[in-house]
Amino acid sequence: MNHGEWIGCNIQESNRILILGESHYGDKNDSNESMGKPVPYDTAGVVQSYKEHKIPGNSKARWDRFFDQIAACFGYPKDKASEFYDRVFFGNYVPVLCGVAEENRAKQYMKANRTDYNNQLFEFINAHRMDTVVCFSVATFWNLPAVSDADKDTYSEIELQPIGNRRNTIYYYCYKPFVSHGHSDRTLEKPLKVYGIRHPSAKSGFNAKAVYEVFSRIDDFGEYINS
Repeated sequence: MNHGEWIGCNIQESNRILILGESHYGDKNDSNESMGKPVPYDTAGVVQSYKEHKIPGNSKARWDRFFDQIAACFGYPKDKASEFYDRVFFGNYVPVLCGVAEENRAKQYMKANRTDYNNQLFEFINAHRMDTVVCFSVATFWNLPAVSDADKDTYSEIELQPIGNRRNTIYYYCYKPFVSHGHSDRTLEKPLKVYGIRHPSAKSGFNAKAVYEVFSRIDDFGEYINS
């Protein structure tokens, strides 16, 4: 994970949720030489900047829509999205700059560093007693540690209305604790539920309302839904 993860100011003691993004992209004007290098800023600073741009009079940052869409999946409109981020953790899975649009190399870095990235993730999850991870990137979801024989029967899929001609699916499984998982040298200290959703900035589109309709019926998210 990228350094300096976001930790909301209103985190509860139980049923903790980590919102897991894919990567920091850098700037369109970055040269290819910067790709693959450590992110020079922390993730918490990005979320804080997003929250500050909600203050009347400030211009919207280019990442606002990404964070707005995630909050909308839990029923928070733009003017209340900041309240949502006060209640959750947020981190980016890939700790290096990945580029934008056609230059994006996130999948390449994830594949090459799968075990290292997952070790960092599981260490953070154990340290903060996380209960649920929501991956807002299907690529990230499928790069997480492999499901073991102990928890493979928990896997399920929830089909949403397709977006264009593309499948729109929420993926789910629950990792068991104290069990080895492929592509990770760490074990979890408690059960961990994981959801995988398409990236909010996907070229083919994103339907936050459809995700919300599913999330609002899932007990894991009951305390986080803004109804």
